[in-house]
Amino acid sequence: MRLLIRPRAADVLPLVAAAALPLIFLHARYQAETSVGPVGVYGSDVAIAAVVAAAFLAGVKLGWEPLRRGRTLWIVAAALLLLFVIACLWRPLESPTKHLVTAAKMIEYALLAPAAVLLFRRRIDLDRFLAVFVAWALAAGVWGLLQFLGVVNEFEGRRTGQREVSFLGHQDLGGFTGAALAVGFAAIVLGERRRLAALAVVGGALGVMIDASVFAFLGTVLAAIAISLIGRRAGTLTSRRLAALAAILFVVGSGVYVLRGSDVSNYLSFLGLSKAAQTDTGVQTGSQRTMLLWIGWRMWVDHPVLGVGFERSSTDFQPYLAAAREKFPNQPAESYPSKQNPWGVQNFWVQLLADTGIVGFLLGLATFGTGLVTALRAVPRRAFVAAVSVGFILVAAGTWNAIGIIAGIPLDAVTWLGLGLGIVAWEISE
Repeated sequence: MRLLIRPRAADVLPLVAAAALPLIFLHARYQAETSVGPVGVYGSDVAIAAVVAAAFLAGVKLGWEPLRRGRTLWIVAAALLLLFVIACLWRPLESPTKHLVTAAKMIEYALLAPAAVLLFRRRIDLDRFLAVFVAWALAAGVWGLLQFLGVVNEFEGRRTGQREVSFLGHQDLGGFTGAALAVGFAAIVLGERRRLAALAVVGGALGVMIDASVFAFLGTVLAAIAISLIGRRAGTLTSRRLAALAAILFVVGSGVYVLRGSDVSNYLSFLGLSKAAQTDTGVQTGSQRTMLLWIGWRMWVDHPVLGVGFERSSTDFQPYLAAAREKFPNQPAESYPSKQNPWGVQNFWVQLLADTGIVGFLLGLATFGTGLVTALRAVPRRAFVAAVSVGFILVAAGTWNAIGIIAGIPLDAVTWLGLGLGIVAWEISE
């Protein structure tokens, strides 16, 4: 009886992860929502619960052995997530409920990493998953293009010729489609899965250009460099393939610059590096982000070891406002953090320092670094899966520079799937 059950579980359970992708990579405004006490439950939460349940069944029926390879990663990541929970309690007299909910959501999405390891045991399992991932990224890119052309509405109505959000949101669109583009890079460099490569490049390039996130593009550049090095080590990198990557990056970078060129010029003027006619002002600009980063840095300087507490950087800005106004005097009033506009640090890495101190920052670096090292060590044995893992991780690491610690978003899923795939690269079979 056991022999009859195993093939069925091996075939069906991995499909749950592929089927969950459209909900996981979808903005909350388009999802069904309900509340369980203080916790908002979305369709993406149900989808992740289904993936985790399928992974648990896979472990029961097919064994837990694949998880052993990732012991170091699981320990480091668990330490980081535990610190998030504990850091919610730095001030016990204040209600930590909201922060604990955020930490719980972070843990929920982190479960995608071991779930991927338990579900993707065969090449066909991962290929099906990546096919859906790339197809959904292509849909996101095309929908964003339609928004750009003014054919369909985005969050704020029709804004023809602007940066677009597709059905994910800024940064998430760039991070998600950037990860898909990394799949295309891996396929090109290693000479595999040509059809998948074509869809990944078209959808990924469209999404990264339309989102026009400088940091998402930075992540794709880092991914391209790392995947090229993997191809060189695997003996598959040729001048023609390298030229193809360079051409793709040039096109994508040009698209990003067309939409963000004035922002870049204004920011260089703000830094005093150019003589542009005006400087960027308002919110979501380079000058405002610099000011928020400075506030986060000052929080860390005052609380260097364990930080001000998880998510407290969004609320404990008052002691730094006067100094911020003095150092950045030309910012409009609405750009400074306030009770009405708790902007936060808007950079994952600096917020790690501000919220959890040097301990949390080092654990964050160790989590990403362990994932990268684990994936790279699988080369050349499983070069394609390793390259996809590295691509996901680096795209996420770059994109996180434009967004603070936010739980329950597509970028969380890209991050943890990338970390899990590094283990998959060791355990997957043909």
